[in-house]
Amino acid sequence: MFGLLDRSTSRTVTHVALGVVRASLETPVQSLHDGFRRLYRPFVTEDAGGDAIRVRVMPGSLHWGHRRRFRVTADDRLRFEPVRSDELLPRVEWAINWEVPASLPHYLHLHASSLEVNGCGVILPGHSGSGKSTLALALLTRGWRYLCDEFALIQADSLLLDPFPRAVCIKRPGYPVIESLGVRLTGRPHYVKGSKGYVRFVHPLEVREDAIGRRCPVRYVIFPTYVEDAEPALAPLSRAEAAFAMHQVCFNLFGCRRLGLDVLAEVVRGAECYRLTSGDIHRTCALLERLVGGSAQQVVRSA
Repeated sequence: MFGLLDRSTSRTVTHVALGVVRASLETPVQSLHDGFRRLYRPFVTEDAGGDAIRVRVMPGSLHWGHRRRFRVTADDRLRFEPVRSDELLPRVEWAINWEVPASLPHYLHLHASSLEVNGCGVILPGHSGSGKSTLALALLTRGWRYLCDEFALIQADSLLLDPFPRAVCIKRPGYPVIESLGVRLTGRPHYVKGSKGYVRFVHPLEVREDAIGRRCPVRYVIFPTYVEDAEPALAPLSRAEAAFAMHQVCFNLFGCRRLGLDVLAEVVRGAECYRLTSGDIHRTCALLERLVGGSAQQVVRSA
């Protein structure tokens, strides 16, 4: 059985296989274990394997006000010391993210949402606040398949995009937009994620049973910027501009087994590249659907 209590240490261990990323969580905090396991139930495995990211969450020393800190470590490196129990699940997710580039050195890692549609890979690179997670979830409700909302994992030799189906983290201001897509958030646990405030997690398999995409070539690189009330529009990018912008959101440009700049150059050589101004989420999704399903020149001209 999975996630059983280790009676000698009173710790619970759960292993998961999330696409090409494997991880395990060890903790005596039952509420954390239950939340993590509930979020990733379809991905639970008997053994994470020797190359898994190993996260441990243990009660630490007493803090001021007689409140106890928790110690969140990943691969034996201390990452966080939160005080509140409702911070733990977001910190575990964050700790796994920190270790992904080191655990997969044969991949180039970009800060991006990534999806697959009709066998084509779509990368939405951007910094926090660009709207890429909301856009990825919105496209998922319209039949696109999910690879990840925080990473584009590009295999350095094949240039193929691989899945890392982690849960999507929704910030509180985005709740109304997500619920307008038909994704129910009411009743889900609230968590606290640092300066981002209250968040809720949605796993794509809760939205659609066939939500997870497959390995695919990168065919579109689209840099989104959310502008409230803006009319959605696409603007073509040269491949040089796209490669330069991608290197700014690359986690391991010099830590990849193959020169990262060479990988970026080859990726953009085989892709169409755009900047996207996103406003109304439904019109933005419709614009992107026309792009991947029709003539790019017509879509850009009409936008």
